Amino acid sequence: MAKSGKTAAGAGFMQPVPINDILPINVGLSPAQEATMISILGSPSIPLTTKCKNDMASTKVKGLMETRKMSAVFRLTGIKPALDSVQTVLKKVFAANPGLEAVLSTEGMLCVRRRKPTSGAISKKLSNHSWGTAVDFKIVGFDAPGNTKQNVPKFIALMIPHFNEEGWLSGIAFNDSMHFEVADETIKKWSAQGKLG
Repeated sequence: MAKSGKTAAGAGFMQPVPINDILPINVGLSPAQEATMISILGSPSIPLTTKCKNDMASTKVKGLMETRKMSAVFRLTGIKPALDSVQTVLKKVFAANPGLEAVLSTEGMLCVRRRKPTSGAISKKLSNHSWGTAVDFKIVGFDAPGNTKQNVPKFIALMIPHFNEEGWLSGIAFNDSMHFEVADETIKKWSAQGKLG
């Protein structure tokens, strides 16, 4: 199990990378729309706030929900097809980047709540974490990266191509560097393939 403090390896993966150096990203991928998510995975119970209320998850999400070990450092709770997809991505990322597996951690996946816009404005929209189809990452000992402006931490830059290849959108699109979510196109594809019940 990784130590909870900052390490040199962790600091190396937190080094800033200019966004311009990793473009293009999210090509052919759109943020998952609330209408898409509700039509395919059902609506959580309401009212909701910006605090996690996972017992309010939709019936369909509850049926697909699972907690799975991703590494020696962390577990994720989400819907099975999303967990399968994250595992596919992480296998490639860890193989290509020795040392990352020991320091990569998470701020979570399933979190039934309203969005917390990076602008600070109150949102009435549901977060895509509400369906267990979004995940936030961080490095052990460091804060999770939010709006990192014109740069992203190296570990995020390394993961974006692999997540995009799997049909996940990077949250850089809306100033949330830690965040990846299953794209609208991917949710519709998974539904058509029968992966969502």
